Amino acid sequence: MLSILVIGGFSHCSNDFDLTTGETNKPVVYGFLSPLDTATYVRIEKAFVSEGTSALELAQRPEELFYEDIDVTISSGANTYTLNRVDGAAEGYPRDAGVFVNMPNYLYKLVLPAGEIYEDGQDYQLSITDGATDTIITQVTTTIVDTPVILLPDEDEDFDWRSSIEGQNDIRVDWRRNVNTAAIFDIRIRFNYREAINGDVNDLEDRSVVFTVLTNIEPDDEDDTVVSVDVLATEILAGIAGAVDNSGPGPRFFQTMDLIVDAGSQDLLDFINVGQANTGLTGASVPPTFSNVEGGFGLFSSRNNTSVGGLILVSEARDSLLEGRFTNQLNFQ
Repeated sequence: MLSILVIGGFSHCSNDFDLTTGETNKPVVYGFLSPLDTATYVRIEKAFVSEGTSALELAQRPEELFYEDIDVTISSGANTYTLNRVDGAAEGYPRDAGVFVNMPNYLYKLVLPAGEIYEDGQDYQLSITDGATDTIITQVTTTIVDTPVILLPDEDEDFDWRSSIEGQNDIRVDWRRNVNTAAIFDIRIRFNYREAINGDVNDLEDRSVVFTVLTNIEPDDEDDTVVSVDVLATEILAGIAGAVDNSGPGPRFFQTMDLIVDAGSQDLLDFINVGQANTGLTGASVPPTFSNVEGGFGLFSSRNNTSVGGLILVSEARDSLLEGRFTNQLNFQ
């Protein structure tokens, strides 16, 4: 039996590719660059093939999954940086148990020199070179997504829920994007509060939770420079209810909220769209695979984000937090 498997992604993000080639030296890459990350991690593995060994057995052999002698660099202009191989489990990225061996969990790590960051709009090239032959296995380039600019709400704004045309309560979020780099967006909320430890209001601890309220937002028109969306109050309140640890009695005291807009590249949008294509009853028998890795498989791309902070709930919005059906059990005062 001919069996070929490859894997991409970190412990909670993976794609399976079914290959129809007998070549074994094909890299599978998954990684993102972001100006906001303190360290960059890139997963680099290889396709493997055997005509006489079960794919499930091969998937448990680290020597079949990982390269043993490759040089990995990221370069831009005159600057070239070398990535070091690390065990993801030791870095806080354990691999989920499953078909593929989860120990070791090799990743390639880069910490930029002090004072340096990935620059908005700048091209960065990932190169993978065979250490034994000094030949390039693959090169792939990504452009750093420009930081979105939030237009609404304003920093430190007091806001109540807004009644939409459909009669639902929501808040409006507007931001400006660079149409040349940013193609897909998420919206997250960082909810900041204080909690009485063991019910003692004289012993308050600052806490915050982050949760996502909208994902995979695409502009209505690819040429739109401003994106506008409505975030439902129910999405925010349900997010708070799901994220706040209510094992303690409280009481809890709301402080502020931060609104975060995450931006992703066109390659990321294509990756998501292709993964959703040709599914369902009328889909193709074999779903397509998106890859921007020449001579290999996977995704090397970029992401960015920005935020506004100090947002205060007032009036009906604050009443919803204290007494509404989603959060009344959290004992906010």
